[in-house]
Amino acid sequence: MFTVNHFIWLGISIILITGLLILSLKLKLNKHQAISIMCIISILSELCKVFSHIKYVNGVDWTEGGVITPNALPLHLCSLFIFVFFFLFFNKNEKIEKHIISFFVPIGIVAATLALLLATSGVEFNKPQPYQCFIYHSAMVYLALYFIVTKQVTITFKDMMINIVVLFALSIVMIWVNGAFRTYDTNFFFVVRPPADNLPFLNLNDGWYAYYFRLLLTGLLLEIIFSIPYLINGSIKETNK
Repeated sequence: MFTVNHFIWLGISIILITGLLILSLKLKLNKHQAISIMCIISILSELCKVFSHIKYVNGVDWTEGGVITPNALPLHLCSLFIFVFFFLFFNKNEKIEKHIISFFVPIGIVAATLALLLATSGVEFNKPQPYQCFIYHSAMVYLALYFIVTKQVTITFKDMMINIVVLFALSIVMIWVNGAFRTYDTNFFFVVRPPADNLPFLNLNDGWYAYYFRLLLTGLLLEIIFSIPYLINGSIKETNK
């Protein structure tokens, strides 16, 4: 599964995540500045994705123009956060910000790390897609770690349940979206098929319904496991009041 190129990319990702985090802490960047960094990286990432996925309209030449392939639309879980980052940048409501951060951080740590490990965009160094994938997801991990290290994350039981419901609802929506784009073989949220072949648990060996159930179960368990330390910490604080 892992190749030399993949290990090199993972090394680059670790350096990028660590470097951004150390630099942010050393310069004492506030959360708005950290979000600004994420917004800049998001813009560069999306521009790279857009212009590397332009195809002929007629499938032959440029006589009828160029169009982006639906596979490049920002509709994967991590990609959707591009809009969230810009909302956070302009948002002034601290209560809303708190809820968004509680939703983002588990995904920024778990989903973005899995994206780095699975490397669905490839690991070549002569194509733009891996650069976009690894740099963007590394930045997501950085921002999530920044929120954790600077103690800006609080996840209550209510937050956890809202996160689970939102993720489930999004998975249903993406079933519709993938159906609408079925001609283009999209796989947003990986609800059509697994992100990689021969995965031990997330596979189609027992059919699609079993796979979708396992996908939801995996997301549920990861969300709960990530939230447990915050739930325990919150419970301790309530007891000590």
